[in-house]
Amino acid sequence: MNRHLPALLIAVMLAAGALGFGLYHWLNPGSDPLPAEASGGTLAETMPEFSMPDPDGEERHSSEWDGDILVVNFWGTWCAPCREEVPLLIEMQENYGDQGLTVLGIALDQVEPVQRFADDFGINYPLLVGEQETLAVMESFGSGTVGMPHTFVVDRDGRIVNFHVGLIEEHEVEALLAPALRNEAGSDS
Repeated sequence: MNRHLPALLIAVMLAAGALGFGLYHWLNPGSDPLPAEASGGTLAETMPEFSMPDPDGEERHSSEWDGDILVVNFWGTWCAPCREEVPLLIEMQENYGDQGLTVLGIALDQVEPVQRFADDFGINYPLLVGEQETLAVMESFGSGTVGMPHTFVVDRDGRIVNFHVGLIEEHEVEALLAPALRNEAGSDS
């Protein structure tokens, strides 16, 4: 049996889910991101602790980003909407990074294509990569969705404050980040 077959099957299932989600949004323009209850799972209230390798093979731990506003984006190089979304994530990192926001890309993929893609696109945010590891982290977030990409927003206190399935559009960025930024403004007193 081909050792890449399980990863290929997962990729095909996720791509089919992403295609279905994209078709839904194409047929229903202006629809809001899915609420937490619609994720297909029970979302965690706080960001789970996890460790995964980066593309260089260095083990990274979620606690490295404690105190940051996190945009945790699950994606893959094989996923067309994921690839389309990357320039916006790069821009989010550029525009909000000095405010303590970190985009964290977690790829359901293999190291080589992720590294090539990151180099080609000039990704300016940390990446983690794995296959079964990524699926386990997705599950620990409570994501029961098969759509890719999907994104969680985590505030500085580690609370998951927003969830979005599918391609993030530029006009959705402020609404996506608003709960974390609102918590930020409320804690400045």
